[in-house]
Amino acid sequence: MKKILGIVALIALVLVLSDLANTVPTAPVEGTSFALKGQRVVACSDTEIVLVDSHQTATKLDKDGSWPDCSAFQANEVVDFFLSRGEKTHFISIERTAWWRKAM
Repeated sequence: MKKILGIVALIALVLVLSDLANTVPTAPVEGTSFALKGQRVVACSDTEIVLVDSHQTATKLDKDGSWPDCSAFQANEVVDFFLSRGEKTHFISIERTAWWRKAM
C-alpha cells in the first residue's frame, strides 16, 4: 500500500511541476515588444515572412531591414521570435524553442 501511495504521489508531483513549467514564461529579451514562440517559417521574402505555430495558425509579418537573410531559417525548425512593433516588424532575436513547447 505504501508503494502505491508513493507512486501516486510521485506522478502527482511530476504533473504539478510540468504544469508550472508550461505556465511560467521565459524572460523576454531586452527591448522586446512581443514574442512569437514555437513558430515555423513557411514563407520568406525580402519584405515579408509567414510563420505557422503548432495549431497551424499562420502569422504574416512585414519585415524591416533588421531581419536576417531568409537562408538563416531552417525548414521545419521550431523557433521563438522576439520582435518589436513599428510601421514594420523589427527583428530583435531568435532562439530554439524549448523541447516541451514543440510537443504542444
